[in-house]
Amino acid sequence: MKYYFSKILSVVLITGVTFFASIDLYAETNWSCFGSGIGEIFVPGLGYALNAQVDKAILIGGSRWYLNGKTYQATEEDDYEDDPDKIYESESAEDTESGKDETQIYLNRSTWEANYYGSLDFNLLLITWGDLYQNNCEPNTETYSYMLSPFRIDHFYDNWMFWLPVLIAASNYQTFSDNNKIDYYLEKGLSKEDLKRDSFGQYYMVGVGEEMFFRGTVQHYFFETFKQDFNYSAEASRHLSIVSASLVFAAAHSGAGFTANPAQAFIFGVYEGYVYHPSLEEFDLMTAIAVHAWWDLLIAYAILNNAEYHEDQEDVYDENNRTNASLNSQTVYPLLTVAFMF
Repeated sequence: MKYYFSKILSVVLITGVTFFASIDLYAETNWSCFGSGIGEIFVPGLGYALNAQVDKAILIGGSRWYLNGKTYQATEEDDYEDDPDKIYESESAEDTESGKDETQIYLNRSTWEANYYGSLDFNLLLITWGDLYQNNCEPNTETYSYMLSPFRIDHFYDNWMFWLPVLIAASNYQTFSDNNKIDYYLEKGLSKEDLKRDSFGQYYMVGVGEEMFFRGTVQHYFFETFKQDFNYSAEASRHLSIVSASLVFAAAHSGAGFTANPAQAFIFGVYEGYVYHPSLEEFDLMTAIAVHAWWDLLIAYAILNNAEYHEDQEDVYDENNRTNASLNSQTVYPLLTVAFMF
């Protein structure tokens, strides 16, 4: 039940945004295509199958059926925990003996797997929506290329807008431990190798899914709407669409754990908006995906590789087993180093 409740909330939010982004698009798309996108929420692969994209129905839809099952299985375990305040405990540098921002993360296998499989499933859904919208539900192979974007260095090797955030994240990797102390308390059955192995695929897919939806779908919709329905100039529509999509992007980020808060997500969204739409004549979704994916991956592994691990713990959500009861249940965002992902 916990799994379905959280899924319904996600569906209500994103479906609302998608419906709003489809009201005036009848000339570009059609209601049957819109219905295919809605159908993908409830029956993975159905929208693709109805539009003769059997390969994606099998590969993407089939993967989502598997991920749905694994997520449901993990969330139904008795020891599954979805309260961020019980998973993350943080304290700012001025209140710690180490003089660093300290964070403790408590994880068991069911909690980790629910997050991992659920994230993969949701981002495959975002990829599906982006694909259906951008191609008007027509069969195509472009989506596969976008899914490989982070490795398409031939496309963005000379683009400074790719290298700037990547270099910032990479330099942060070298100094992360100077300002942060991270401790993972892992219950029996979960190891640091599991976290490091799974995190690559998880954050890779976050970059692909979120950019295909928030930039390739939402921002593109706002651009066309401001230009066609409100008769703004193309240049004004470009800037307004970037800000509007960034506000939607910010609303989708809560700041729980190491994820960005709405203000940080808005700033990142604006930057990504200009990466995606650098000029009136150009849309560059591939570079936007690569920036997002490599940012999240570099930050994730800066955290994972600089953390201390305490494995084979007893019930990590039993307050009697907590090692430092003085820590506050709040998220800390350091100013000297970057410790948030999108």
